[in-house]
Amino acid sequence: MNNRKLLTVLIASGLIITACGGDDDDSAATKPTTSTTVTTSYSAPNQDSPAAADTTTVMIATDASLGEYLVDADGRTLYLFEKDEGTTTACTGACADTWPPIVADGTPTGGDGVDASQLGTANGIVSNQVTYHGHLLYYFAGDKAPGETNGVGLPSWYAVNPAGTGIEDG
Repeated sequence: MNNRKLLTVLIASGLIITACGGDDDDSAATKPTTSTTVTTSYSAPNQDSPAAADTTTVMIATDASLGEYLVDADGRTLYLFEKDEGTTTACTGACADTWPPIVADGTPTGGDGVDASQLGTANGIVSNQVTYHGHLLYYFAGDKAPGETNGVGLPSWYAVNPAGTGIEDG
């Protein structure tokens, strides 16, 4: 891991723990090396407003350590927060700045391997936050390019597999 990426992860980790309250029983983990099949262009979500997707298609990417996980149409990794209660968010305030929601302009659609019947929207952090298998979906502000999974290993946050569950560190 290069120094710049390590610094980004360390700063983001501090923000996450402060903003989202890490539990004592959450284990810290090291960041796996990312190798992905995503090759789309990327523009970081605007941190001043909810992350409105250009398209609301949820797709699957593959990582050597994580296996298959959900991404948006631009290849940005999608996460779930284990402290959410169904579609009631536990991520508010500064947490929402670090973990902005993916927002649908309409009905979200699923790419190959995504169970489109499990996609929906709910009033999470904002109206029309995308859900999958009943979990609100989020981006991580520390992911700056398609296929990055810098949020993996942070307490209570997980990349999402096609079955709709959080992926433990790879």
